Amino acid sequence: MKFNGKIAVLKGGYSDERVISLKTSENVEQALKELGFRYVSIDCKDDFVEKLINSNFDLCFNALHGEFGEDGQIQALLEEIGIKYTHSGISSSILAMNKAFSKEIFIRNNVPTPKYKMLDKQDINENDILIPSVIKPINNGSSVGVYIILSESDKTNFLNDLKKWKYGKYIMIEKYIKGRELTCGIIANKPTEVIEIKAKNIFYDYETKYTKGMSEYVLANDIPREIYSKIQDLTMHCHNLLGCKGVTRTDFRLEEGEILSPYVLELNTNPGLTKTSLIPKLAAFQDISYNNLINLIIEDAIC
Repeated sequence: MKFNGKIAVLKGGYSDERVISLKTSENVEQALKELGFRYVSIDCKDDFVEKLINSNFDLCFNALHGEFGEDGQIQALLEEIGIKYTHSGISSSILAMNKAFSKEIFIRNNVPTPKYKMLDKQDINENDILIPSVIKPINNGSSVGVYIILSESDKTNFLNDLKKWKYGKYIMIEKYIKGRELTCGIIANKPTEVIEIKAKNIFYDYETKYTKGMSEYVLANDIPREIYSKIQDLTMHCHNLLGCKGVTRTDFRLEEGEILSPYVLELNTNPGLTKTSLIPKLAAFQDISYNNLINLIIEDAIC
C-alpha cells in the first residue's frame, strides 16, 4: 500500500555540506513529485522547528548532510516531536558520524580498518604527521577537511592550514592504505554490488564526488569472488554493528599485495542522493531506478 501521508523534506541547514544537501533535496523532491507524494520542503535554519511542530507532518525525509543532519541531533529532535523519519536512528547516527566511535566498534569486533590515533589540534607537531598518512576531521562527511599526506610538501601544507582548522578540537591521523577505492551499500536490507571509484584527483575528494566527469565508477568484477563477497559481508556486518536502518554505504580501500586485503574506512548513514552520488549508482547496477530507490527509503521509514 502506498504511503499517503504528508512528507517534509528536510534540507540545507548550517553545516559545511549545505550545498550538497540542497542538491540531494532537489533530486528527492523531483522524485516525490513524480511518484505522486504530498510533500513540502523545509530549510533547517531559523524557525524550522516551529514549522515541524505546527504542520502535522507524517514523515520527514532527511536530506540533510553533515552536522545536525547525520549526527543524531535532528533524529533526537524528530523523536521528541513524534515524527517518523528516513534513514538511521539516534545512536546509529552518532556512532557512524563520529569516526573514532565507529572505528573503535569495528576494531573490537575484528573488522579490518586502518590504524589511527586521535590528537588535540593544539598539540600536533610535525613529528606526529607520518608519511604516508590520512588526516580527517572526526565528524565531517563528503571528504571535507581530509588531507592525504604522501610527501613533505603535503605535510607542510597541512601544518600551515592547521592554523585555520575549523573542523573541531580533535583530529584523526590514520594509516594510509595504498590500493583501490571501493564502496558497497545496503538497500532493502541487502548488500549491493561493489563498485570501484576511479577519481581523477589523488583521492575521492569533495571535487571528484560532486563534479560530473571527475570520477569513473565501474563494477569491481575483476576482484576474486571471495574478496568481493567479503566486502559485501563486511558492509552488512558494519550496518548491523552500528544498528543502522534503511540505506547506508560503507567505503573501503583494497590493499593490493600478495594477499588482497579490504579495509573499512567509514560507514555513511545518510549517503548523498545527488546525480553524482554513489547510492543511486549502486541502485542502478541492481536495476533500481532513482524513483524506486526513494520509494524504498520511504517504505523502510514507515514500516
